[in-house]
Formats: sequence, structure tokens, C-alpha cells
Amino acid sequence: MADIQGTNKYEFSENENLALSSLSKNLHQLGVVILVAGLLFVAYLVVSFIDPISLLSLSDTKSTMLGIVDYGIWIVIAILVIYLSITVIRLAGPIGQIVKTRGADMTHLMNFVGDLTSMLRVSFSALIVVCLLLAVSLLLLVLVF
Repeated sequence: MADIQGTNKYEFSENENLALSSLSKNLHQLGVVILVAGLLFVAYLVVSFIDPISLLSLSDTKSTMLGIVDYGIWIVIAILVIYLSITVIRLAGPIGQIVKTRGADMTHLMNFVGDLTSMLRVSFSALIVVCLLLAVSLLLLVLVF
């Protein structure tokens, strides 16, 4: 680690370093899952634009039921995305406290790191569910519709 001469220094404690390390790991994992979700969404858009011939022949009733299931999947995806956006918006609170208060900046920063780390764990799980739902919807599109 580089030593910076002539500046006020603050060295994080071992617990603070662990919190920051956990945050870094969770951010990396979340970025990978967002990339996978984006790629699945692009694949879905390309396949839906091509409009492939259905590989399975289904009755109109079964096709309608699968269409309803597919719309249900997209509703769940929309709800998860809205939930994730709300959690990100809520993260602004602890950062705002750093600016609005005096003498507790490090406490507010570490509270933010803890909240962000927790949110990333939930976001990671939610985005895994989104990826699985996108894959199921893509499979339905390719096989049935």
C-alpha cells in the first residue's frame, strides 16, 4: 500500500477492513450477476425479434396457460427490479448523514458500508432469481411461442 507523505492519515481497523473487503467481494459478485441478467435479456430480445418457429406443438389452451405463466414471470421480474431500485435509493440516507452531521463521519460511513453489504447480498439473491426467470421465459419463447 502506498504511503502518502504530508497528509492526515487514517488507517481503518481490522473490522473496518473486513467490512470493506466484504463490500468489495459483494460488489464484484453483483456486477457479474447483472452482466448475466443483461446478456439473458439481450438473448430474449434477439430471439423474440427473430420469432422462431415453435418446437413444441401445444393446444390453444396449453399455449394460453403458458402465455399467462410467461407474463407472470415478467411481473415477478418487474417487482424484483422495483424492490432493488428502492433499496438502492435507501442507501443514500447514511451517505447524506456524513454531510449533514459533524464528528461521526466514520461511523456513518461504516454504517453505509454495512447497509450496502447487506443490500448487495439481497440484491445478489434477487438477481439470481431474475436470471433464472429470464432463462425460463427464454426457454418458453424458444420452445413454445
